Amino acid sequence: MMQNTTSPAGIAGQKVINVDGDMLLSMNKCSDFEADRQVMKGLFDLENAPNNITDEEPNDKGDVLTLNKEFYTASELLNMGITEIPMLVDGLIHKVGLAAIAGSSDTGKSTFLRNLCLNVCAGNDEFLGFKLNTEHKSAIYVSTEDDGYATAISPKKQNKRLGISPEKADNLRFVFDSYNLISKLEAMLSDKRADIIVIDAFSDIYDGGINDVNQVRCFLDTYYRLANKYKCLVMFLHHCGKHTDDKIPSKHNLIGSQGFEGKMRLVLELRNDLADTNYKHLCCVKGNYLPADSKNESYKLKFTEDLTFEYTGERVPFGHLKKNDDDDSDRQKYELVKQLQTDGKSTREIAEIIGYKSAGSVSKLIQRMETKESA
Repeated sequence: MMQNTTSPAGIAGQKVINVDGDMLLSMNKCSDFEADRQVMKGLFDLENAPNNITDEEPNDKGDVLTLNKEFYTASELLNMGITEIPMLVDGLIHKVGLAAIAGSSDTGKSTFLRNLCLNVCAGNDEFLGFKLNTEHKSAIYVSTEDDGYATAISPKKQNKRLGISPEKADNLRFVFDSYNLISKLEAMLSDKRADIIVIDAFSDIYDGGINDVNQVRCFLDTYYRLANKYKCLVMFLHHCGKHTDDKIPSKHNLIGSQGFEGKMRLVLELRNDLADTNYKHLCCVKGNYLPADSKNESYKLKFTEDLTFEYTGERVPFGHLKKNDDDDSDRQKYELVKQLQTDGKSTREIAEIIGYKSAGSVSKLIQRMETKESA
């Protein structure tokens, strides 16, 4: 029996659907944060939480992880035997949780994500030259901007190079209707697990205030719980603001509040090469599970005629990727300098990363920006 209950948050616009005793959440808006917090508290209790896995499953070390525990002791965490974060793409993309790829229009974000999903379903050992660690060899792609006719072109071209069999291609499932999306994904994952879910694009499934931190985080929490329940990655396609190509790649280039970026464990920015659009730059602008040196230089990719991507082996400092040297870019450079100083980089190293000729230029930038701030 299916029952629909409207959230007591009222204007929050949440719908709770009880399907055979399993509590699912379809969240359209999250306007009244305090009211929604109370709703969430009631829904996601220890018995009904969407991210609970009723059947205990062993991790790679053979330990059983029970996600319905209210708390863990330090001893329990130490005994799990986990020494590093599991990665879907070694050195780049983690295996479980939330991630995002962003960029300006016409940089190939959707094509990149479809390429990744096809490699996952093919069970390939590598992606962009990095080790690919698939478990289910399955992916779900939610497309809100293109229908089936438009989407079919890209995978067909990509498969000329990849050569995926029809049986393996069946492991990539496309969703073109995002209505009641969480419930759909829950049903699909219950039927067949997936290594990755792509949401293309975030702005089409979220109709709350894009600049409201609490709304955005409240909305994303549902997908975080889904990812943890089914031990998969949910990767959102998002957009950068206007004229951000004039600036250094940065997590601050994303449209909207810090709520979106803050909830992601990984944020990639994809942008065109300044000289040749047949090349793209994949920039890790936030990576909680990655070393600092992964977040200073892009991975330069070749964009093939078959709409696939190949890593050239070349890394390019972020400072070499901006279009114009305008006043706004000074702020971006200054913020990057402060981050690199925190990471322990020397002034000379920082100069090379941001595209300056000498360490003295970095010192002058710091002095100039600090003078402006104190004025």
